[in-house]
Amino acid sequence: MKKSKIWVFSLLCAAGVFLFTPHSGYADVSTPDFIDNLTIKGDLRVRYDYQQNNETGAEDAKDRLRARFRLGLAWKNTPENWTVAAGLATGENDGATTNATYSDDEMFETGDIRLDYAYAEHKLDNMVFVAGQHKNKFHSSMALWDPDVRPAGFTGQLTFDPLFVTAGYFQARYIDSDIARMAAAQVGIDMAGLIAAIGYYDVNRVDEFLDMDTLDNDYKYQIIDLYAQYELKHDSVTITPLAHIFYNIGAEGDPGQSVGGENLDPEKENLGWLVGVKAKVDRFSLGVEYGEVGADAAIQDIKDSDWGSGLGSTDIKGVKASVGYKVTKHCEFKTTYYYTEPLERKEYDVKDVNRVQVDLKYAF
Repeated sequence: MKKSKIWVFSLLCAAGVFLFTPHSGYADVSTPDFIDNLTIKGDLRVRYDYQQNNETGAEDAKDRLRARFRLGLAWKNTPENWTVAAGLATGENDGATTNATYSDDEMFETGDIRLDYAYAEHKLDNMVFVAGQHKNKFHSSMALWDPDVRPAGFTGQLTFDPLFVTAGYFQARYIDSDIARMAAAQVGIDMAGLIAAIGYYDVNRVDEFLDMDTLDNDYKYQIIDLYAQYELKHDSVTITPLAHIFYNIGAEGDPGQSVGGENLDPEKENLGWLVGVKAKVDRFSLGVEYGEVGADAAIQDIKDSDWGSGLGSTDIKGVKASVGYKVTKHCEFKTTYYYTEPLERKEYDVKDVNRVQVDLKYAF
């Protein structure tokens, strides 16, 4: 046997002995402790999605089957008050959706799984600190934040019952070797079924990531919002009315310099609001929401992607209505209807959009 092969064989043997021999450095985490502190959860949703834009006619309506699969793992180190979590989900680069359309490019093509979030969370008395990409910690509605959006950066929260303070610093975009950041803060109360909060979201370098020549140089997203909901429970009935209003004080410019195009004035199209009610009655769930979002009131990339689809996300008004039924503890059928139309645009090709989604969801 050649000397080179002898050296390779010897190294492999040494590595095997090292890996399979107990070492004190690895004794802090045992397999049973790791399993006991590991939580696994997820869901699978199969959806029929129908969308008709009224200028095309019913024969050109869009209908498709879509799937969403999510899997999350969280490991808790109780003695040190740390949690490390990561999640996988279907979807593409769009941060506001985890839907994947079946057979989109090829016959029976297989889908992609992406990193949905990954973060470390530390709790100390009444403080929580989160680092990484994580679920949104700010109370809001679909008019401002899509539930699928995962802010990436740092979030801290202090709780002094019933008061809470949440603040965050996020990398919203990475442009030309530098950060386009979002700074956010929210103060509110959470008591006896009532959640009420006032928030502020500030995003810089807006003109660069929107890539619009028409924007004023001073245009910013500096959004102030007020959100409130109240949960009423009686036996198997839960009713939750909610309201949300927000205003972008950073929308600067003359008519024609709006994100919505046409001759819209950004300083007049910077208000958004939503009201609604959600209810659960035994196994049934119901919800109705109506809102209006000015062209410059919300950040298009993080607002709900379903409500306003086909109209450009903002400068919309319309309703969302849903009804669901839990067949079992983990399995639910749900139907959601959207009707939206432009808020101020007069020359837009699409006059209104009807959209129906029928979901079968199983959570585990």
